[in-house]
This record gives sequence, C-alpha cells and structure tokens, in this order.
Amino acid sequence: MRTLVEVVARCDARGRTVLPVVRASGQLAVRRTGSTTVHLVATAFGPLGGDDAEIRLVVEEGARLAVRSVAAAVVLPARGESPPSRQVVRAEVAGVLDLAPEPTVVTARADHRAEVRVQLAEAGELIVTEQVLLGRRGEDPGRWTGTTRVERSGRPLLHTTVGLGPGAPAWLPPVAPRAYVSTVCIGEPRPEVRTGVDAVRLPLPGGWVGTAWAGELHDAVAALASVTEDVELVEVAR
Repeated sequence: MRTLVEVVARCDARGRTVLPVVRASGQLAVRRTGSTTVHLVATAFGPLGGDDAEIRLVVEEGARLAVRSVAAAVVLPARGESPPSRQVVRAEVAGVLDLAPEPTVVTARADHRAEVRVQLAEAGELIVTEQVLLGRRGEDPGRWTGTTRVERSGRPLLHTTVGLGPGAPAWLPPVAPRAYVSTVCIGEPRPEVRTGVDAVRLPLPGGWVGTAWAGELHDAVAALASVTEDVELVEVAR
C-alpha cells in the first residue's frame, strides 16, 4: 500500500503558526491536535512487507511544528516473499520542527527501512527522536535499517545508517541489542562529547546527536537521557 502525508506550517501576519496543508492518504491519517501540533493516526494494520509511506513536512520561516503519533507502529511481515516495508520522512525546515513519533516495533520476520531526510535553512531548528524495538515480548526480533541525513543550506551536517536485527552486518552476538534510541538536535549550543553505558552524545555544527542501545526500550531511553540531561532541547509550543 502507498501512503502519503503532507503538512505545511506557515507563520501568519500575527506571528502565529497556521497549517494551510494537512492531508493524508493510505494507512495514515493526520489530525491537528494543538496550536502547532499534529498527530499521525494509523487507519490500517501495519506497515506490512511491501508497504511504502512518505511523510512530507514543510516548516516555513517563523513557524513551529511538532509531529507525534497516537500509538506505536507495529511492523508485520507480509505472507510469502515481499520487499521490505519503507517509510521516508522528507522535511524542509526554515522554522522549528520537533519530530517524535511513538516507537516502531519490528515483529519477527519483518524487514523495515526508515529514512529521515531534512533540508535546513540557515535559521532552521530541528529535533528528531526515533525509538525502535525489535520483536514483541517473547518474540524473535525483526530487522530494521534506519538512515538519517540532515543538511543545512545544502551542506551535510549528519549522514548515518544503522542496521539492527538478523542479517544486519554489525548485529552479531554478543553485540545484538533489541532496542535503539536516537535524538538529533540542531539549534542549541554545541556540547562536548559525552559517553555512558551503551550511549553516546556527539557534537554537530550547531547541535548534537545522541544514541543508545539496550535489550529493552525503557533501558535505552534511560541510557540516552543519562548523556543528554545537561543540554536543553529545542522547544515547540503545543
């Protein structure tokens, strides 16, 4: 199934954020839930193997947008042979974007590819949080591959790909975490490198990126918090 979500955030003459475009088709609906917030709502099971979703976000200068989801995304395998499921977020940001959906759970035999691609203007600010869990309780893990690329005015700030699950080159026991959390924040002072148990925060031009791994999702979230607790996140009024 093909899914397309489009949201445009614009600053009006009074300095308020308006959303002239809020639309979706396929497996997702989108609802405005606050003055600068939208939530993604699943309208069908999945994603399933072979499904393809694209989320297009435009945040114009002076506008602020927070994107959330109402529940975790549970990735399921299709019957028989099928290509991986795929979700791509493409964002153009001249204002402030806060993207933090609920976790992605990749069930046994499922294969999911996730991409976040952001084009930042010089004054654009960004925070993107991603949470992944391989397998439900008592279930074998699925496979997840995530790529994040952030550019400012055409210059790359970050380009990274992480592969987890059976068949991923770097996912070999005893280094085979089932949970992964990452946050990219652009628009805050550049902090120093900080490390913790299975967690690291690295500086970027005008911001930072933090990642953490663990056997359980709540442990990965706590590990990331331990290396980012001394920095402030970009704030988006709800």
